[in-house]
Amino acid sequence: MIDRRFRIGILVVAIVALVVGILTVPQKDYMSIIHSVCVGFVLSAIFYFVVVFLPESCRKRMICSAFAEQYNQFRSNCIGTFLILSNSQEYQQRENLLDKSEFQRYFKNNNASGKNRWDEVAKGIQGNEFYLREIVYELRMFNEEIKYIRNAVYLGDSEVFSFLNRLSQAIHRYELTQPEYDDIKSFCGFLWSVFTGWNFVDGYENRDYIEKMLAKATKT
Repeated sequence: MIDRRFRIGILVVAIVALVVGILTVPQKDYMSIIHSVCVGFVLSAIFYFVVVFLPESCRKRMICSAFAEQYNQFRSNCIGTFLILSNSQEYQQRENLLDKSEFQRYFKNNNASGKNRWDEVAKGIQGNEFYLREIVYELRMFNEEIKYIRNAVYLGDSEVFSFLNRLSQAIHRYELTQPEYDDIKSFCGFLWSVFTGWNFVDGYENRDYIEKMLAKATKT
């Protein structure tokens, strides 16, 4: 998409050119120049819609759709790991855990052994570096998608761009997580916020803020 300031610049130049054209029209034949301008405007608008806007809009929807699929894949893969670490493989319909309220309900409760599931996830990540590296890998792949969508499409909203930038920076930080208590505590807190929608300001929103920002980006 063309930058907003560049579009304004084009508009200003077009207005100046129109004024100059009117002032310099031979024999004050204003109707002919107005006719030419109108026809030229219609043709330019059709050209812009067919050659620029339509392809770019389709490309943007395709990239945003791929990003949404990667986001769901990231969460699904992590959920599979969480179920293993919490000894909760008996949970059948794992896609239900993509819902933030269901994820919160399930992992706040105890497993069949009477142990809190999310506490078991944290202990498992700290005690087994293989699973830590697996989750970090999934985060890294998701972060690559974030970087790509920021660079590949015109987001058209500073809030969306800033959010994705902050999310990417946070993920990059957690890619360096080590199997130590403080690191794992912070790491699991970040994961909990991603999978449940929890934050310090609003608490549990039970809505997917990433999906909200993605939908906002698609509309701009």
